[in-house]
Amino acid sequence: MPLLKVRPEDFRVTESLGLDTTHPDASTHTYLRLWKNGLTTHQALAGLATALGVGPGDVAAAGLKDEDGITEQYVSVAGVLAPPDVERANEHGRSATGELLWRVTEQGTGTTALRTGVLDGNHFRLVVRGLDETSAKTLSEGPQRHNHFFVNYYDTQRFGVPGGPRQTHLIGRALLDGDEDTAFELLRRSGSAEGARALLHEGPSGEFWRRLDPRIPVFYRCADASHEWNRHVRAILADVARGEVTGVQRDGLAYTFPTTRDAVLALLERRPDLDYVRYRWTDGACVRSTAARPTVLQTQISVHGVGPDSLHSGRFAATVSFFLPSGGYATAAVHQWFVQTLGLREEAPFDDPDAARPAAVGGGRA
Repeated sequence: MPLLKVRPEDFRVTESLGLDTTHPDASTHTYLRLWKNGLTTHQALAGLATALGVGPGDVAAAGLKDEDGITEQYVSVAGVLAPPDVERANEHGRSATGELLWRVTEQGTGTTALRTGVLDGNHFRLVVRGLDETSAKTLSEGPQRHNHFFVNYYDTQRFGVPGGPRQTHLIGRALLDGDEDTAFELLRRSGSAEGARALLHEGPSGEFWRRLDPRIPVFYRCADASHEWNRHVRAILADVARGEVTGVQRDGLAYTFPTTRDAVLALLERRPDLDYVRYRWTDGACVRSTAARPTVLQTQISVHGVGPDSLHSGRFAATVSFFLPSGGYATAAVHQWFVQTLGLREEAPFDDPDAARPAAVGGGRA
């Protein structure tokens, strides 16, 4: 059974963004390249703000990156930083045991703060482990580069942290319904950094939510919108795919994966994009809007170095690399690629070997 994210270095992400820079004398912000390992973007931004002695709202990112991997991304900081400021900030990027958690390097200055969604995309380099001999042979003897179409689902990491329940959408729904108490109780069980803070909070739940960086509650509202978008796309895919799909339960969340390229292209023909709800913290308020999100993405997946898996005796590993536009999930691309390429249609979730085996869907509905 293929495994992803066995070690942080197995999952590497490099953000791509064309920065509009200006001379420092005419600038209001500094742009930094953030390298991090084992932290969410929110955690890294909070640490950077503390290290620089600025408010949480003075540090912003162009995208959110997972904690279970090694990632590089752009952030902006209000003000023009001098090199000693950057070096002083990096002194705070280690854990209590000396482990490097994050580090920043200056990338120029400009006149605007970054905001989520403005990045161009991300390059991914993943090590896939636990391959059986047949799968390894298929990959080693097949083309080095694969033209891959896949359904543009929000993947499971959108809905929770590694090892925790996938329920960020439930927290977001409770917040949208005005039920701060339910949202707070769900947060306390989430396993997230802010969930750990919630466990220590003894006052009213509303007080806790209002003390948070306001971008965090906005993130949970966005998770609810992501869950609804996935549900809508699954229904359309089931209607057009003519049974060429399989149902998969991954971390307690239902997905419908196409088993053929024709099924993906049928979705693309029927609905090339689908509106989704967006929430942003802008000018001191949570702003709701809608935008079109592509239902299908295309990428070129390159396969490198198929060979024995050093971590799993008798199994094989391969490295895959590809680029996705902003908003695309690498794990969604790879999972569906294995379904289409290797026929792995009834395995448990690829990155959760303890999950129950899902049943194939006859008729196309999960």
